[in-house]
Amino acid sequence: MKGISQQRNIIPGNIIAMLHSNDEAQVLVASLQKMDGKFTQFRQERILSNSMHIFLFDFDTTAIDENNMLNAVKSHPLVLIAQFNHQIQDRTNTPNDANFSSMWDMNNNGGNGGIPDADIDAPEAWDITTGGLTASGDTIVVAVIDGGFKLTHPDLNFWKNNLEIPGNGFDDDNNGYVDDYYGWNVATSNDVITGSAHGTHVSGTIGARGNNTIGVTGVNWNVKVMPIMYGSAGEADVVVAYSYVMDNRRLYNQTNGAKGAFIVSTNSSFGVDLAQPEAYPLWCAMYDSLGSVGVLSACATANANYNIDLQGDIPTACASDWMIAVTNTTNSDSKNSSCGYGATTIDLGAPGTNITSTSYSGTSNYTYVSMTGTSMATPHVAGAIALMYSVQCNRFISDCKANPAAMALVVKDSLLGAVDQIASMGSGATLTGGRLNLFKSVKAVQNYCEDISFNVPEQNGMEQPFELKAVYPNPANNILSIVYNSFEPVELIFVNVLGEEVKRIKGDTSTKGIKHSYVDTNAMAKGIYFLSIHSNSKVSKQMKVVIN
Repeated sequence: MKGISQQRNIIPGNIIAMLHSNDEAQVLVASLQKMDGKFTQFRQERILSNSMHIFLFDFDTTAIDENNMLNAVKSHPLVLIAQFNHQIQDRTNTPNDANFSSMWDMNNNGGNGGIPDADIDAPEAWDITTGGLTASGDTIVVAVIDGGFKLTHPDLNFWKNNLEIPGNGFDDDNNGYVDDYYGWNVATSNDVITGSAHGTHVSGTIGARGNNTIGVTGVNWNVKVMPIMYGSAGEADVVVAYSYVMDNRRLYNQTNGAKGAFIVSTNSSFGVDLAQPEAYPLWCAMYDSLGSVGVLSACATANANYNIDLQGDIPTACASDWMIAVTNTTNSDSKNSSCGYGATTIDLGAPGTNITSTSYSGTSNYTYVSMTGTSMATPHVAGAIALMYSVQCNRFISDCKANPAAMALVVKDSLLGAVDQIASMGSGATLTGGRLNLFKSVKAVQNYCEDISFNVPEQNGMEQPFELKAVYPNPANNILSIVYNSFEPVELIFVNVLGEEVKRIKGDTSTKGIKHSYVDTNAMAKGIYFLSIHSNSKVSKQMKVVIN
């Protein structure tokens, strides 16, 4: 995502705004013109909706910066909603990969007994971004921990540690691992990666090369997949594998991208059925550790039809804010009858039944096959996280590097809040009641840079950022995820349209800078509210919040 002034397809000099009534349009124009001489060219062009009081306004882009103009309109008390006017275009970004027509998970046309649109809306998302790099040029990486990978598969784009000299017996980049050029093999403590159908299939769903005429298309067309082999598949090997991810992302953070890798998610399509977290404290703790450096972990739940809340599963019963537990949906948006569920442990569903992706067999260099399981559902989520990072603006990426743990939660909240609500994921099956929607997830994180920024003077005369950044709703449980910037303890206060306080909570005191709080709105009536943050005598500008 680019900043406001760099959004795609803006029609220069146009702003669309919804007012309280049709009579207020000229009042708004006169008020803004009086406020600042630069706004003298701001004028009403035409009414777009009489019943909804929506108007198109025009302004001179040579006289006033478009960001400043939009912010002035947004912050005016007569305005309910304001945005730029955008060009529209046909949805044409369908890849030419040979097997794409069989990939119902990406684009479901109702064939083979499926239901149209029981998919993740991938082509709509690809019309915005196809992934690969952040707005500041970071190469986005997804770490896949699995039993093996066909590194020479022509449809896959694997990460390589280019700061490591292969086979010289030295840790050239000082990341703690010797000769990890191709990735890491936990069993052999080197980068010797051998082929496996399962790991190759998972990798293709995350990042098979898109629009290259062959094979399939991943959720991302250009993302890098970091291959990590888990050796004997014992719990100790899992800890080593996750540590490799954590060490490389931490090194990236510490060196401002000079070393390591910008890993944003892991994929774990493995686990232990009917296992309780109390017996696996180190495994479960790894997700918080990964989260602390900015990595979310997508994890597959059991391929067995039981309630994970009651009977347990590792890792999807682990209690970590940075782990996302995934179950398996079909091309008719049903829950696959052979997968786990849980109202508190399983976050969402994703397509995992008859999924076509890259593969490998001992008799062929590469192939494409259909596979079923929660193993196939989870890489859709791991890949979605990576695609979301590719659309975020420079300011988000900057905030992410300053406070990676909090910003990773913003991505998670955005993804979970953007699911398609479907019956099979409700009634205690998942926390969100929904199935992954890639397009809505990408759109959800675009809001981060489309808010109003401001500064509040400190007593010593210096200006200190005191900023309410964004509010992300989760419609599944009526929880607001609020992101803000402060350097001292604050309170978050909601008032109604009459200026009456209706809710007050203490802010996050765990960090300085970017902070992250949750607000339960279940007891609040539907309607328009105004949120602000307060600290001693300082008060932030209000942000409008609509609860419906």
